[in-house]
Amino acid sequence: MKRIFLLFSILLLLPHVSLAAGIISGKVNCEGKPINGAYVYLYSKYDTGFRGPADYKAGPTANKGSFSISAAKGRYYLIAKKPVKGTLDNPAVGDYYAYYGGNPVTIGDGETINIGINCVPILTVAAKKPGDTGIRGQVFFGGKPLDRARVTLYQDGDTIFRGIGYASILTNKKGQFAFSLGPGTYYVVARKRLAGDSMGPLGVGDQFGFSPDNPVKVEKGNYTVIAINCVKKLVKVKKAGQELTLGGTVKAGETVVEGKITDKAGKPVAGVYASAYRDSMMTMKPDFISKMTGPDGTYSISLSGGGVYYIGARNTIGGPAEKGDLLGRYAGDDDHSVKLKTGDKLKDIDIVVEKVQ
Repeated sequence: MKRIFLLFSILLLLPHVSLAAGIISGKVNCEGKPINGAYVYLYSKYDTGFRGPADYKAGPTANKGSFSISAAKGRYYLIAKKPVKGTLDNPAVGDYYAYYGGNPVTIGDGETINIGINCVPILTVAAKKPGDTGIRGQVFFGGKPLDRARVTLYQDGDTIFRGIGYASILTNKKGQFAFSLGPGTYYVVARKRLAGDSMGPLGVGDQFGFSPDNPVKVEKGNYTVIAINCVKKLVKVKKAGQELTLGGTVKAGETVVEGKITDKAGKPVAGVYASAYRDSMMTMKPDFISKMTGPDGTYSISLSGGGVYYIGARNTIGGPAEKGDLLGRYAGDDDHSVKLKTGDKLKDIDIVVEKVQ
């Protein structure tokens, strides 16, 4: 009995140990091939640029790129690295790097989430001569320039690098982009949705890239030049493994709001996003968003947990609604809210949309 008590006491004193910890596991790949010798990091905060000591670390990967990390309940950003020419602390061109496209991952006590992390080699592009202030670069996928990828700048990670951001632009046929900016630091993300949607979770086959130089520093009188190597969104590693939402990765199907979006006549409306806000004003960027509705008008929003959410629907995201936009709010409650516990699945949260006059 004394030995059991002593072991329990030691466990309580150990760092990063939780008796009811969750588990994040999966595989690290590059273009569909497993990578052994990679390291996976969990960061609870983004403001270090995902450098320096992490909250949790696993590696090197082995057995077909597999990894498993036991972590306390919380929300984490996953980063994977494999040094080839550089080091873990100072990655170099040719090293493998990944910012998991479903970040952040929300894990609960006793939960297991299975994910796939797709790494790509770090690339470089020719530097430009000093001139205007800003960021220039090139976006690649599969070793070739990626045309019409949307490159978005974020000034911080408060929106978890999703939504309309500070500024955005499409790449040209050579995958090139340029921003004229004031001095400062910026996070640069590239996406290309095959379906042409401007918002919502990435679908299978869509491309995503997160600059390993983030946050990118811009100095007056110079263009900072970067290369972004995109990956293809992977399918789930295991059935009912993870689900991607605008708010990050959550356990598949755990906390959900579902319904139908219709017009005043009760006809289903396609091409609309349903959104869940924590802010009752519903004027900022939504915390969670559905995929664009199809012909049947149905939607499903996966949430990271329970709470009070304000539900609305629009065919555009970001900024005030303009004349001609479709707009609606859940009318089942006076303040358009729903309240649910973690694990609840609310159905029939229907929304009627009308054109803004």
